[in-house]
Amino acid sequence: MLSLNHRYCLLGFVAIFFCVANAPKTRAHVITIKGRVATAQGEPISDVQIDRLGKTDATGHFKIAADFLQYWDTLWIDKKGFVPKSVSIKPTPSVLNITLERETDTSVSSIPRCIAGQVDGSRFVGKRLRLTVPNELEFKTGVDTDYIYYHIRYAKNGKTGWLRGGFGNFYGNEYPPGQTVLALDHYSYHRTELGIDWRGVTKDGKYWRYFGAPYFYDIYDYETDSKEVADLFDKILDGICLQQWPLTKGRI
Repeated sequence: MLSLNHRYCLLGFVAIFFCVANAPKTRAHVITIKGRVATAQGEPISDVQIDRLGKTDATGHFKIAADFLQYWDTLWIDKKGFVPKSVSIKPTPSVLNITLERETDTSVSSIPRCIAGQVDGSRFVGKRLRLTVPNELEFKTGVDTDYIYYHIRYAKNGKTGWLRGGFGNFYGNEYPPGQTVLALDHYSYHRTELGIDWRGVTKDGKYWRYFGAPYFYDIYDYETDSKEVADLFDKILDGICLQQWPLTKGRI
């Protein structure tokens, strides 16, 4: 028969074993996805960007691995000369084979450089990619840990809408959220020297635009159910310019 001390020791051992066996798994779960990118004719496409995680090799194959992929819903697949594509990775595929279409329009728009001076009745908004915004529009700005944001509000004739913008390496990137694009009724895009300009219509009839410039960490976007609001925001975005350093004096 075990003594009282031995019984306590045995119980202690069982408790320790139970805790160790049931301890939460702290090791991150790494998701690995491999696949191939090719044309509709089966020709491999090299140097295709697999979101921000890697590129295809000369045979069109790729392999990416990261623990944070378990939280992602989509991947952007892109190379200039081909139509960028957002693909779902929920449920997570172990093999992902992708077909890209060739672009029919391979032009790339330049961004005009900002000229000195400011248009009367307006303000400059933005750091490197700057907008000329009428003073009559409500303007809000603020600073977070990793970025500066800008909110431009239109409110007239019973119509309201927000043109959002931001500057910072954690504010956004060249590509809009993949789930947003997959949910659109239709959209178009145009490459610029600094990124891609996207626009489209949601399935419930809202107008949408996303202007991404990853090299300078400037992003602008809007979504509105008003054509009047969309037309005004498009006019502002179509007048975007690139501010050279050092910045000229003006409101930001």
